[in-house]
Amino acid sequence: MLSGLGTRLSDAFAAGLADLVEPPPAPGDPPLGHPVTGAEIAEFRAACERELATTTRALDVELARTTLLDCLCLAVLFGQGDDGVQLGTANPFTHEMEFLASCQPRVGSPDPFSRGNLKAALRALVLARRHDVLDGQLALTDGWTDGGGALVAPGEWWQAHDQLAWAWRSEHGAFPTRYDWQYSLRLARWIRDRGGDHPDLTVLLRAHMFVLSSWGDLLREFHGTVTDPALRTLLRERTLLHLPADLTLPEATANDLASAGSRLLVPWSLLTGALAEPQRREADRWRALLAADPAALGRNTARRHVFDSPLATTPLIEVGDLVLFSLPHLVSSDLSRLVERVFARLPDLLYHRARGEVVEQAALDHLAGVFPGARVLRGGKYPGTRPGELIEVDGVLVWRDVVLVVEGKGGYLSTRSRHGDPEAAATELRRTVGDGFFQVARLVRALDRDGRVALTGGRGESLTLERRAVRRVYAVVPTADTFDPLSTVLGLLWRRQVLPDGALPVILPVPELHLLTDLLPTPPELLAYLEYREELLATPQLRTGGELELLATFTATMDVVGAFRELDVPSGTLGTDHQEKYLDPWLQDSFHAWLNGLPPVPPPRRHVRAHRAKIERFLAATRDTASAVVLHQLTGAQLGVAELHAGRVPRLRRGTLSPHSAGELGIVVSSPLDPIDVVRAVRPVRELRARSRWVVHLTPGVDGAEFRLAERGGAHVFGCDAPASLARESRLGALADWFDRAAARRHGTHRPMTAADREDVDALVRAGAPRTMALGLTRLGLTAAVLDLVDHDPGLGLTRAADFYLTHVRRAADSLDVATADLALPTSAARDVLRLVIGGRVHPRDAAALVERAVRNPAEPPESLARSAGLLTDRDGARLAEALRAALDALDLAPERIRLSRGRERRRTRDRLLGAIRREHPDLDPRAAAEHVERLWEPPG
Repeated sequence: MLSGLGTRLSDAFAAGLADLVEPPPAPGDPPLGHPVTGAEIAEFRAACERELATTTRALDVELARTTLLDCLCLAVLFGQGDDGVQLGTANPFTHEMEFLASCQPRVGSPDPFSRGNLKAALRALVLARRHDVLDGQLALTDGWTDGGGALVAPGEWWQAHDQLAWAWRSEHGAFPTRYDWQYSLRLARWIRDRGGDHPDLTVLLRAHMFVLSSWGDLLREFHGTVTDPALRTLLRERTLLHLPADLTLPEATANDLASAGSRLLVPWSLLTGALAEPQRREADRWRALLAADPAALGRNTARRHVFDSPLATTPLIEVGDLVLFSLPHLVSSDLSRLVERVFARLPDLLYHRARGEVVEQAALDHLAGVFPGARVLRGGKYPGTRPGELIEVDGVLVWRDVVLVVEGKGGYLSTRSRHGDPEAAATELRRTVGDGFFQVARLVRALDRDGRVALTGGRGESLTLERRAVRRVYAVVPTADTFDPLSTVLGLLWRRQVLPDGALPVILPVPELHLLTDLLPTPPELLAYLEYREELLATPQLRTGGELELLATFTATMDVVGAFRELDVPSGTLGTDHQEKYLDPWLQDSFHAWLNGLPPVPPPRRHVRAHRAKIERFLAATRDTASAVVLHQLTGAQLGVAELHAGRVPRLRRGTLSPHSAGELGIVVSSPLDPIDVVRAVRPVRELRARSRWVVHLTPGVDGAEFRLAERGGAHVFGCDAPASLARESRLGALADWFDRAAARRHGTHRPMTAADREDVDALVRAGAPRTMALGLTRLGLTAAVLDLVDHDPGLGLTRAADFYLTHVRRAADSLDVATADLALPTSAARDVLRLVIGGRVHPRDAAALVERAVRNPAEPPESLARSAGLLTDRDGARLAEALRAALDALDLAPERIRLSRGRERRRTRDRLLGAIRREHPDLDPRAAAEHVERLWEPPG
């Protein structure tokens, strides 16, 4: 299609884009014979814009001849797979379906699936694909020139927001089904356990599987009736652009399409007929939540490529009692995102709290299951450098000499970010991924600086980290949303200062983290994968796919970096079919076993049983975790070569060794009597290590060679193992300047609001907080603290608790020069201080001072602190008594006469006395004065 635009650059695009990005290596030439110029880009874009306008006009004509129902059913018939493996996967025509739903307001017609409707619907799908391709090329080349036509540096062509927008339009079905369902069910259970309302997910999943089961037979039957060569190609290749512009449908084909299309619609009564009454009500709730509103269809009148997709939120299309499950992958592999979109429309504050807590809990649970005997602390806090500063970290897991620091983020990227808004994307990425990484970096810097960090959990448990006992830290940022492929294209995050240059954290949605811990069930295997991906992502010439592609290459025993180096080319791209080849078959089998209560299916492993057993013996004997992790990074072939060489070496005497080089692998065989440090210091071994990527030390054993040590060599992207700061060894990047900027931005009162922030504000407002207070709480990061306080003492009320934090706690934090969110004020202490203020025992003007004292003296009750500091209003008792006597004299009132007053007269007398006291003594606490006045009506004695 691009070659038909008639420009030299479109011909080059059709041939391939790679050579346009940079001059190719000799001896080849780029398709244009030279690097692309600004004039050629302008010519290409003008041709795309002309063709896009023509395509849009033609699309409008076809949409007037058909309905949305015809378009969607055709897309399902030709795009949805017909076997159990493919039925629930994303339809290749998902973008076209969503685009047409945004353009076509007419759902059905009196004559559904007529021959004319179907022909126009098929043409509409083709034109929607053309629209997507043309607009995609315009989006791709949008940043290639500046306003004056000059070329922009290639490194600036593609930014993080561009990647988000491209993923939004081209990638669907974010999560492995089993793991996304388990996460969603866990979230729903958390909400219900705390008294919240969540529609029954099991009912939705049951309806979903019923529909897919009925579709399977239908789709196989229909696919067998397709004989037209063009339609067979459409069915086989899932491509639309090969179809001719003057496409016609023979009558027999149209009849087959009409019959199959009508059978895709499921009577709702059939779905719910076999359900018990409670389940039927839950099914009806899901129908109401997921059915598309006709008023939301067809709003994309300008035919923009960036649009709000009504199907992404409400995929059920209703025609009377019939429903079409237009996008089954939204339940199969996007369930958590679908639930997020549903709850984002509802006034449910509990949901917004739940997703953050469930992300943190689930991530630690999954990781703890891999590391038996590890020390785990949830919600730990440690003192900062300033008095009164208490810094929180979501979770810490310590296993032998490594530490995994977990900082969960439950927020989702907004539609604006997903659509490619640069500022929204940068702000939300900093507040999610960047903020989580900041918390990890802060702990590592403290450990590097102080040598030890003592953490305390919410239930009094403690965990102390000693720098000398920690070899390295892994930064793990589990999320609710997926950030793929940005989580593996980290250079885009470095460029926008979301992360420091060179930082390589693990950014994974919880369902994928769960998958990771199932696939890599032992500590050395999981850590080996984390370091395997670090090496791959730190190789700038190598462009990678998403996280599951990397994981698939690891389980398939591939050495991607080594294979790339052997090619000796300036740059390369990791293929995109590894997941399909090596991971998807196991995912399908394990899902089937889980769904049907069968025994778990063993996962694919990087090494055969014999090698795994040998590494386990080595680790048990030496406790050398670093070497065990390196051994698991090597391929089975590399381990075999090392063992083969060791087997050929004659028995060695003490002081002799046999160094050998096999490509990038250095092999050293030595006598078990020689200390390994002595062997490493020998000159031939040092020279071998300097030119190798990996070095494996072995010694002959009774049952074959045994491992002694494994380490990085000088040819590794991170160089040889050498003493370094903990931050550097933990791959946290260039922290110094970035950390200071991130800290200032993170605690700024006027920091930009993200979509997740706006959701929190709206939820707080619906719960009863004034909007100004809700904004203040969100900007200062105090929402969780206020909600915890209200949970601790519901009688305080949300508004009063919010005012206390925004006024008094914030003032105390400013006095201590600490961010309000980091102030070391436990919920119980906050409650006690606020109760003293409400009860009139502490004057509001003294509340901040008492908070400050509570922070500095956490072991002493706030009431005792107030008493010792003279902050209790009881000390004003004598003054109050004198002020009351003076007021009685000034108003010529006798206590005996006052005691006889009732009703209106009593209220009038009380108000006159309080007014007189206030005028003469404005500094006295009004609550305490009111209490003294009220005592006048008490019986004498």
